[in-house]
Amino acid sequence: MNFTFYLDTPAFQSLALHLMLAVEIPVHMFGAFCILFRTPGSMRSVKWGMLNLHIWSMGLDLGVSLLTIPYILYPALAGFTLGVLNDFDVPLPYQAYLLAVLIGLLGVSIVTILENRYSVMFVQYHWWRHFRVPFLIFNYIFALVYFLPAYYYIPEQTSALKEVFEMLPELPQDIYNAHVFVLATDFRYVVLPVFVMSTLLVMESGCFIILIYSNMNERTKQLSLSRNTIRMQRKFLRALNIQTCIPLLILMLPMGYLVASRILNLYFQSANNLCFIIIAVHGLSSTFIMLYIHAPYRDAMVHYCYINCRMTFMWWPKS
Repeated sequence: MNFTFYLDTPAFQSLALHLMLAVEIPVHMFGAFCILFRTPGSMRSVKWGMLNLHIWSMGLDLGVSLLTIPYILYPALAGFTLGVLNDFDVPLPYQAYLLAVLIGLLGVSIVTILENRYSVMFVQYHWWRHFRVPFLIFNYIFALVYFLPAYYYIPEQTSALKEVFEMLPELPQDIYNAHVFVLATDFRYVVLPVFVMSTLLVMESGCFIILIYSNMNERTKQLSLSRNTIRMQRKFLRALNIQTCIPLLILMLPMGYLVASRILNLYFQSANNLCFIIIAVHGLSSTFIMLYIHAPYRDAMVHYCYINCRMTFMWWPKS
């Protein structure tokens, strides 16, 4: 197999992610600015949770698009990186661990913002207020260590590379000349930690969403809240759910392909490259959705776009 298409090449992977980086940085910076300086008093209780989610979302984008730029030879758990960490001679096992931790922390930040909503609305005098801090600490520690089994069982590289090249016998010569790193030859050491972490986060998120909506009607009746207040609370919760769920749905596309690729033992390098480009799009889409779906941020975005367009028009050369 030679590099028949430009999409297959490391050059395409690097160029595509660098171009995305040029968009991601200003968008993420504007998103952080809106959270810090355009969050109204009515959203004060969720401000720092949103900033936490935004930071880890931005961190994953920068981790993929700048720091590592993975070039993966899936369905083998092998590949190499093209990012700036290579310029600092950071070992590839550390880079793989960094990406895994960033993904875990992003998931925990979603749970954190849902737990914050539940706590603010319902548990001021509930037993949960005594356990929420240990619960959050456990989640963040687990996100930092869940990938340790995969890291600990990284195989001896000479024999592992031989196994990978037997699995993918017709790779381009450029791949054989690259410094290919094999994360695992036994998928259990990678799949099981990721599965446990993903299951935990999904269960926790689902529990908080159910608790919030199941308690909302009872709480509003007890406090005799007005219809307008109820409507605003529901609207805000719906916005948070959309902000967190749509980016996760975007991630399901590359994850679904990677699972199918492993089951069917398919190797398409262009598809592997596109998977990581879609993963990098996740954070960008999350920020765009946040800016659009929350009215104060949307108004700020429209305001600054209007000013920029007006300044551009004023300085445009007259014919």
